[in-house]
Amino acid sequence: MQYRCAIVDDEPLALDILESYIQRTSYLKLVKKASELDTVESLIAERKVDVVFLDVNLRGNTRDIIAKFLKKDCVFILVTAYSSREVQHLCQEERQGYLGKPASYKKFVDEMERVIPGVKIAVT
Repeated sequence: MQYRCAIVDDEPLALDILESYIQRTSYLKLVKKASELDTVESLIAERKVDVVFLDVNLRGNTRDIIAKFLKKDCVFILVTAYSSREVQHLCQEERQGYLGKPASYKKFVDEMERVIPGVKIAVT
């Protein structure tokens, strides 16, 4: 199965790194890259994405807005420079993950395997 992904981050370098990781991963397909949360909201509502890589510290968004957004029916991987302890309260569902910036490809794959049961990939 191939999982459709979106990346939401206001740092161009972070967008590029995550895009390259998705391209290296056979079971993932990038649908949308965006710097604003509302850009992918309709994709989630219409079930056009399965996984969203979401920066916690987006300009113009409070943690309350992000916490409400995370309740949508989708797998969310929170991507942030904050420690996991600082964002742990946001990750309350099994289908939510965390990647600290900068994340290696190995950590990226490990987190994908954790939040999507049955997914396995060899890291080269």
